[in-house]
Amino acid sequence: MTHSDKLSTTRVIFFQVKNTADKLKYICETAQIHFEKKEHFLFLVDDLKAQEFVFDLLWKQPETSFLPHVSADEETQEFITITKIKKNVNQARIAFNLCATPLLIEGPFRLIYEFEDLTTPGKNKLSSLRFDAYKAAHFMIESRA
Repeated sequence: MTHSDKLSTTRVIFFQVKNTADKLKYICETAQIHFEKKEHFLFLVDDLKAQEFVFDLLWKQPETSFLPHVSADEETQEFITITKIKKNVNQARIAFNLCATPLLIEGPFRLIYEFEDLTTPGKNKLSSLRFDAYKAAHFMIESRA
């Protein structure tokens, strides 16, 4: 594998968010897009509280329908899975990392979503640390406001 091959394997998209409403919108819209494409999609969260929050959120949004999903910390075939362990439990190629730490586990993920979290200085610093880790791993990085 050449250096340029490695660069093209994983793309990270940072959504720039300034408030909680923006975060919730991106979580729901992103899950909806990949569900409609019938792509396995994985949410990674830090703890049970966050896992339950995302699980409940996806039952409530969008209001006109719901996205079938599961919370699972073991292997599953469900298209949308929320897990609190750093493992690709549904063989997804696409993940939304809601953890404080970067997602540098064996995927192989072709696309990782992140928040560039501007809601507090502390969360912004964690976003910068994740950005730096992905840059060091030679992932392609883009930012969306």
